[in-house]
Amino acid sequence: MIDTLIDIIGKEAVLFESFLELLEKQQRMLVENNLDGLNQVTAEQHERLTESQMLNSRRMEVVAQIKKDKQIEGNLNITRLLTLIDQQQADRLEQLQDVILSLSDKITETRNQNAILLNRSREYISKTMDMLSKINAPKSPTYGQKGESEHQHAALSIDRRI
Repeated sequence: MIDTLIDIIGKEAVLFESFLELLEKQQRMLVENNLDGLNQVTAEQHERLTESQMLNSRRMEVVAQIKKDKQIEGNLNITRLLTLIDQQQADRLEQLQDVILSLSDKITETRNQNAILLNRSREYISKTMDMLSKINAPKSPTYGQKGESEHQHAALSIDRRI
């Protein structure tokens, strides 16, 4: 069962690596403003998420079986598991743990960078739409702070759906 668990965790590490690559590709698509590429990457990310959920379920089943076989009460984490397995398995598990933690940090960093890019894109779109709404708009007089007449741009309605 331990070998099965190590195999599943190894597959999860490979999946994390591919997810990181997809996030980096997503970042390039955002910078290049490539909507088709972005949609493709999003679909691939969804597939990886589904795979991750399946592996997670399988890992939980194997952990439950190990707990039952070894009569372990409470949580079974990697540190606790390392005391129950042989040295070769322990080395492999520690190596996978290091890889997954490293990938997790990189995934978090890349996701944060992508979020910043998305927010900037939204800001640019909002500013552009605001500027477009003021082009050739008739000016209507309004009263200023001291009761003086001022001209204000009227809003222009634009259908933002494409």
